Amino acid sequence: MPVEVAVIEPVGGYGGMQFYDFSLCRSIVDAGGQATLYTGDGTQVKGDEGFAVKQVYRGVYGKSRAWLRGLRYLRGSLGALLGARWSGHRVAHFHFFHVGPLELFNVLLARAIGLRVVVTAHDVEAFQAGLANPRLTRWAYSLADRVIAHSRIARRELITAVAVQPQKIDLILHGNYVDDIPAGVTRKAALAHFGIAADRRVLVFFGQIKNVKGLDILLEAFALAHARDPRLHLLIGGRPWKCDFAPFQAIIDRHGLGPHCSLHIRYIPDAEVPLFYRCADLVVLPYRRIYQSGVVLQAMSHGSPVLVSDIAGMLESVHDEQTGFVFRSEDAMHLAQRIAEALAVPGHAECIAAAGLDRVRKRNDWTLLGRQAMASYRRAIGDVS
Repeated sequence: MPVEVAVIEPVGGYGGMQFYDFSLCRSIVDAGGQATLYTGDGTQVKGDEGFAVKQVYRGVYGKSRAWLRGLRYLRGSLGALLGARWSGHRVAHFHFFHVGPLELFNVLLARAIGLRVVVTAHDVEAFQAGLANPRLTRWAYSLADRVIAHSRIARRELITAVAVQPQKIDLILHGNYVDDIPAGVTRKAALAHFGIAADRRVLVFFGQIKNVKGLDILLEAFALAHARDPRLHLLIGGRPWKCDFAPFQAIIDRHGLGPHCSLHIRYIPDAEVPLFYRCADLVVLPYRRIYQSGVVLQAMSHGSPVLVSDIAGMLESVHDEQTGFVFRSEDAMHLAQRIAEALAVPGHAECIAAAGLDRVRKRNDWTLLGRQAMASYRRAIGDVS
């Protein structure tokens, strides 16, 4: 008998989760389960996904007053969970980047109406002060039947920081983005799209701009690297999250980097995303902290060379000089040195990128991950056959 899973993920297309959500649901179906995605109105639905999509979270994100958006969230959760229960779903699969009152409400309601609860801990600890409540976090995770961690460091912190019982945790990797790569996008066309000269060597910083992601470190390193190699150009794409871009702009202005940077400080629609990676001679992820990175997997799936900080959440995906390049975290001088080294030998970065692509094709395959997710759901409902 197939397991019916309600995937509850409000962000969807509003915050770059659409491909992940759709891939997860397809993998559930491919593994013999049934899936319904309950998501937000920013998600683009074609109608031929192979599973049901319910856009019950409407007006949750944007510039409306916080209390109004909160009420809309609660309305969406009621529609999602009651609808899932009424439709015969047995499992509610939540996706947490932090835990506050709304996330706890979802878990409590799911349990109250008889749904089994599976939680994927995308971020164990919120990377923004005051966003999560440690007491609510422990409560929510204690009520989950199963908890999915995408990395070993996430699993370790779930145990040590949130007191999740080790036997409740399933380590299931984040899937790749290989099936999301459009054909026919050329580097020449991508550079022209952003107005970058064809002879530039392009560094790319992509994704939501958060203080924890270390854009300031990259800008300081770029100033050093550009002084050595004037062909370098920095392309930045993404909108700030819980921070202001002004301090980053101040670094750009202080070093006179404006003519050598292309800034797209905005939401990047799905259709434009591949253009950033096609431009890249090197995608740089100078993060201070991370549990796992969708951006590094996305870059590697596009066949782009990656340069990452030496933090545990990155080193589980990237091996220095094998599948990517690594620098000492928060060390701008070392980052500048590694940029130069990665690009010094023609063809070297491309060979490393090819190895990275091969790794994520095999290691982060959605078919495999779907089977593992299905096993987690079966454990949640007590079916260990």
